[in-house]
Amino acid sequence: MPHRSRWRPSVITAGAGVLLAATLLAGSGYALWREKRELALETAVRQELLGRVLEDHARRSLDATQIALAGLADVAARNPPPEVLQALLEQTQASLGFLRGVALLDEGGHVIAAADPADRGASLMPASLRLLGPWPAAGRDTVGGFIAARSLADLGQHGHVVPPGVGFIPVLRSAQLPDGRPVLLVALLNPDALANFQQLTLNDPQAAAALVDLDGRLLAATSGAEHLPGDSLPRLLAPGAPLAAVRAGGEHGHWSGPGLRAAPQLGAYRALRARPFVVLVELPQAELRHQWLATVRALGLPALGIASALLALSGVGAAALRARERAALELDHAQREIIERERELSAIFGSVQDLLFRTDAAGRVTFINEGYARRSGQAAAHVLGRPLHELFGGSPAVAALFDACAADEAAPHQVRADWIAPDMLARSFEIHLVPLRRDAGTLEWVGSAADVSGLMRAQAELRAQLGLARSLLASSPLPMAVMDDANRYLDVNRAWEQFTGRRRSRVLGRRAGADDRPDEATLHDARDAELLARGGEMNYETVWTSAEGRHRDLFVSKSTFPDAHGRPMGLVVCFMDISEFREAERATRAARDTALEASRAKSDFIANVSHELRTPLQSILGFAEIGALRARQDLRLAELFADVHRAGQRMLSLVNDLLDLSKIERGAEPLQLQRLDLRPLAAELARELGPLLAARGLALRTALGDAPLIVRGDPLRLQQLLRNLLANAIRFSPPGGRIELSAGHDDAGDVRAAVADHGPGIPPDELESIFEAFVQSSATKNAAGGTGLGLAICRRIAQAHGGRIWADNRADGGAVISLVLPGARFGDTTAGAL
Repeated sequence: MPHRSRWRPSVITAGAGVLLAATLLAGSGYALWREKRELALETAVRQELLGRVLEDHARRSLDATQIALAGLADVAARNPPPEVLQALLEQTQASLGFLRGVALLDEGGHVIAAADPADRGASLMPASLRLLGPWPAAGRDTVGGFIAARSLADLGQHGHVVPPGVGFIPVLRSAQLPDGRPVLLVALLNPDALANFQQLTLNDPQAAAALVDLDGRLLAATSGAEHLPGDSLPRLLAPGAPLAAVRAGGEHGHWSGPGLRAAPQLGAYRALRARPFVVLVELPQAELRHQWLATVRALGLPALGIASALLALSGVGAAALRARERAALELDHAQREIIERERELSAIFGSVQDLLFRTDAAGRVTFINEGYARRSGQAAAHVLGRPLHELFGGSPAVAALFDACAADEAAPHQVRADWIAPDMLARSFEIHLVPLRRDAGTLEWVGSAADVSGLMRAQAELRAQLGLARSLLASSPLPMAVMDDANRYLDVNRAWEQFTGRRRSRVLGRRAGADDRPDEATLHDARDAELLARGGEMNYETVWTSAEGRHRDLFVSKSTFPDAHGRPMGLVVCFMDISEFREAERATRAARDTALEASRAKSDFIANVSHELRTPLQSILGFAEIGALRARQDLRLAELFADVHRAGQRMLSLVNDLLDLSKIERGAEPLQLQRLDLRPLAAELARELGPLLAARGLALRTALGDAPLIVRGDPLRLQQLLRNLLANAIRFSPPGGRIELSAGHDDAGDVRAAVADHGPGIPPDELESIFEAFVQSSATKNAAGGTGLGLAICRRIAQAHGGRIWADNRADGGAVISLVLPGARFGDTTAGAL
């Protein structure tokens, strides 16, 4: 009875069905477990994100309210007319939609002014006033708790009842009137506005969110919280609850358990920075289980049905295959013995890559294996009866091999046949021949032929590559050396001999560094050991001392070359003499330091001279003004004093420009950076330069847009920059001309301003040089006057603000100076240096 394999098709089919069903069920179980885990993780991440959004909204609402109260306090301190104060309160309430009202109270609780008409004239009792919270210190603000009232008027009415959950959160700021009386600004924050934003943000009827104080009292809550503002929830303070974590110093996190609702929740909390409030977001754990069970029904039940079908189909298939196996097993056993013998012989000859052959005594082929067919593409029967040497290009060495073998039959013989094949490739075979005597005394020959063509070509290519490497080494103009892993010289080139003064024949086989100074040899040995350990390349600079004691700066480059196993077996070293380069570098550095010192000395000299000139100039201007006043009756003398005064003013302007340029170059005056809008600065300059524009009959057209142009800058310096640009445009514009001042945001969000005139323009090759100190355009310097410092100061100021300034010519005549300043980010108020 033939042996029956354990892994028959019927068994495999049945096992595969069971395995597929089990795999399907296991995969479904794993998918459901992973779905539950990912659902919980996704919910936690979403709640943390919602908590961050709600905390940011609550904090921004409080910050906006406090900023508005600070502005109102500043206005109240200047004693504005009542109607102006009333209008500002109404505007504040209208602009901040989350406020129920804004009012100004005196120390006795009387409402001086209010945005809500119902609050005007109301009076709060001391007890009601205390409900708002403690009176904050001067210039400070506080936020109170939830108060059940619609307005201050409701709070002032004794026994007034409001529906549950209706109220406000007071935000207080103290101020002082010009007469010294303290007053209190009160903003009524509407909890419903916060709750509406929370509800819209959650967008989930099962979720709930709330804003609570650290005592567990609700300030604002969504409808799903099951509690109203003003309710107190002590369970939020229990160990493991969110408020307990915040009181312990935590800023944000998660919790699992009771929260706003008594049922177990999965929630996230986030504390408001610098505020005793916490934002809570939660979702019932029962809702998460409900969602997961829906996934179980959608995925688990179909998987169970498919697994049952697989088991049924595999059982039917296994039964059918079992019948076929019994019939095939008998036939297979009958043929196995014959096939096994043929397979053994075929495997032996088929696995041999070399040629196996047999010949008669004269050397004619009587058998050859399939290796010949694979190599030549011809059937093996095609060469039977042919002389063996014809298979190897008619090699005479193969033909002569049989004569040598006939003379000495006792030992095997071998020869190598080399020839050029029809495809013009060199072929080489190693042929081994052994005599074989039959019982009848017949002599035959058996042997093998191994193709060594690839080996011969590889050896030839290796010899060529070695020759190329030696040629490259010898022809390289840079000193090069080859060393083994023991740091012994294997080869050096002519450039190496000329540089070091050592002969090649004397150093080959010796250790590198044997003729160097000990400290230099130690450095190179350490670098070589490191490179041989890790392989790759290494570059470094060093100082080499020749036999004559000369010191040379060298740039050394080393790389490893691998052995047959890929491990580093030696180094190729190349170096370059960079002594002249390093000397030039040191000279350049010394020249640069000298130039910088000269520039600083120049700036100090200009500053000192300018400072010394200001005192006599002030005296000259003062005496010129006195002389002009006293000589009003003598027109000629008054005109002389006026000329002196005008010349002194021009001189003082030059001195001031020199001082400004010196301060900027030395960085002596830090920028007072702050967030500011360029539009009011430009408008103020337009009013300031109005008389000068009118005197020359010029028109100034401004296009500043409606959006704020917020930058981070020093207002005085930016005003000086714009004043210089407009003054230049006035100076170079023809009488009756037009000057254009425009500003806006570019595509990158930066602020871009431009001043354009219709003057003579600027020669193209001078568009950049006019920003250098004491340089004026050749088109205007003879007629317009000036010192050539204005645009240089403008560029220094622009660069100190991180901006840039440049000049262009207009197509219709005139020049335009463009300025780009970085747009300000929120909170940019740090001072910087010029």
